[in-house]
Amino acid sequence: MSADRSSRLPALQLGAFLRALIPPLIVWGVAVVSITAAGQPGVACMTPLAWLLALWSGRQYVSLASGRSGLWGPVLLGAVLGLSLGLIFASVSALAMPVDPSEVGKSQTLSAIVIVGGAVVSAALSTFTAYLARRQYGRARS
Repeated sequence: MSADRSSRLPALQLGAFLRALIPPLIVWGVAVVSITAAGQPGVACMTPLAWLLALWSGRQYVSLASGRSGLWGPVLLGAVLGLSLGLIFASVSALAMPVDPSEVGKSQTLSAIVIVGGAVVSAALSTFTAYLARRQYGRARS
């Protein structure tokens, strides 16, 4: 794809963005809340595994945008997804996981790492998958 053509691509398609963001958040949020309510708040510690949902989201975004989008949409999509997953982790760990008062600082540091790490890793995964999907979409149209 030429640089001229890629500069004309819309940076973000809001409908595709929301339709690729909301399902994984609902799935992960419902799973974490229901398992936590069943007495197992440790499920939130699986959040790094949930970052893999960004792979689906990036591909879904490109599919919904019919391959007519730049890569800034998947970057932002992954970052928002990872940030949201991290906030779910931080909420569950603060509300449902007992922490010794001397360990509060470590718990807060871990939450910050999961939030920031989730945004970075999910953005990378989403963008990688979106890039591959765009390449595949472009080949199919040729």
